[in-house]
Amino acid sequence: MIENKRNPQRIRRIMDLLETIWKSYPDMRFFQLIDMLQHKYSTDNNKFGKREAMEKDSKGYENLVSFIDLFYLEDDIVEEFLREYINDDRPKDFKDPF
Repeated sequence: MIENKRNPQRIRRIMDLLETIWKSYPDMRFFQLIDMLQHKYSTDNNKFGKREAMEKDSKGYENLVSFIDLFYLEDDIVEEFLREYINDDRPKDFKDPF
């Protein structure tokens, strides 16, 4: 049986890309950044990963909730998306520290 192992070097590349993007939004908390990027990816890719469900509140009323689930998104696609985000969507006045 052949195992397809992921390249561990992808971790540093993806983390460097996230750091570059985060520096564009220094007042944003980490999970705010991740949430923004998830929604951007989903919006740009035909609502990929968008999930909707009904949830009951404390009074028993049902409310529609939605969230983004990118569990099955492969890292190479994430890396490409982050690179494109840096090239296309960062604030134009951002000065890259590298």
